[in-house]
Amino acid sequence: MYILNLYVILGVINNCSITFYENKNNENKNNTNENNTNENNTNENNTIVKNICSYTYQFCIFALLLYNPIYHLLNNNNIYNIGFILYKFNYVVHFLFLYINFHKILKYKYLDNKNFNIILILSQIVILCSFIVNTYLMYKFKFISYSLSWFFHILINLSEFYGIFIYINSIILFILIFIKLSQDIYIIKIELENNITYNKKKGLIKFFHNIINLKNISTYTICDFNYILNLFTLINIFSIGLIYNIYSDLSYNRKIYFYILCSYFLIIEIICLSIILFISKTRQNIFSKIYNPLFINKFIKKYDLNTFNDSFDIELDINSISVNDITLYNILEDNSTSIDWIILNITLTTKWMDFNLFGVEIHSLNCIAKILFIITLFYKIIQL
Repeated sequence: MYILNLYVILGVINNCSITFYENKNNENKNNTNENNTNENNTNENNTIVKNICSYTYQFCIFALLLYNPIYHLLNNNNIYNIGFILYKFNYVVHFLFLYINFHKILKYKYLDNKNFNIILILSQIVILCSFIVNTYLMYKFKFISYSLSWFFHILINLSEFYGIFIYINSIILFILIFIKLSQDIYIIKIELENNITYNKKKGLIKFFHNIINLKNISTYTICDFNYILNLFTLINIFSIGLIYNIYSDLSYNRKIYFYILCSYFLIIEIICLSIILFISKTRQNIFSKIYNPLFINKFIKKYDLNTFNDSFDIELDINSISVNDITLYNILEDNSTSIDWIILNITLTTKWMDFNLFGVEIHSLNCIAKILFIITLFYKIIQL
């Protein structure tokens, strides 16, 4: 898998972790060879060596990314560059996040999705173009002193290469993962509407189970990957805010770079928040339809002897009814559906995991307004 090899090169995952999850997925297969102890010992020794090499390589990538902003901070004598330099901490933070959480992408098998992989592969071309443009601007605006030796030039450019690829891949993964979640929620919404429109009671229990499964999926997805957006927003607001604070003193070239960073930040934020709002709105739409009296009367309402007699104006004598297999089957089916409804009701009424940004839960435009107020307040404070 080409994209997985790229992430190994970027250092966010290593071959040992990939092998571990591949073996875990195949753990149902029994190992019948118990006598190959020497071979097993050799494999264990090889695994230890590979682990050491992999973790050493990942540490070197982390040190390379950290070297970039620290070097510029120590050698910077222009106050106007501080915001641009702090922006590079995006590389370090997103590397750490992916390093800690990338195994969950393997665990939940996102990369097994063909479309997911195709988009990731094609996006690497865009990232490469971004790196080329960034390198050109970095030299044009003289963020690197030309008196440096060729060795330091190589280190800086390598750090930029790894940093930009890790940083943008982190954002793309966030967008794709939550697009996948929104797709799953939307499919359930369509199934629910079809059941209501065509009065399809068959498959309703399976639908209930899908709702419960959806809650589990959305919970671990939001818990594991929500912080990508938080980290992205926090670092960008802080670094761009510092640049904005001295905007009038910036040179023309630095103003252009500032516009590029702002445009990238706004585009990503709008895309991410739009996906989040779509997920929240679709999920709420499912809840409202399930609790709608039309749905309850069609699919949930149960009839006993009294309600049957009242509804149809027929007096049934229970003593004259013979119990047969069909009657027992209907009773069992009725009880089963009732239990499923109880479980579904508990699942819907208990709190679902929500997206949050700066501690503000995002489920409507009002929440976005609160976040914008916090951001505006931050910019007002730094201008004091």
